[in-house]
Amino acid sequence: MIPRLVCTGLALTFAGFYFFDDVLLPPGPFNPFGLAFLALSGVIWFGWDVIRDAYAYQEERRAAGASIPDPMLMRLGPAFDALSRRR
Repeated sequence: MIPRLVCTGLALTFAGFYFFDDVLLPPGPFNPFGLAFLALSGVIWFGWDVIRDAYAYQEERRAAGASIPDPMLMRLGPAFDALSRRR
């Protein structure tokens, strides 16, 4: 829970910097960088289980070498299959 709070808080901090400070663009409620970091904080908060699952077996993958495929590629496998069938 602590890494989830830290990562979300960091993204919200960056969003606040872009909304209320003139880092790259004039401050305002429609600053695109502020909106992007605000959206990123939502993705981190609500998608934390997917992020955690993507990195769950990295140590076992390194120990086994190339015999275990990347979990993210396995998760996107049906999409790649559907794209290859459309051609």
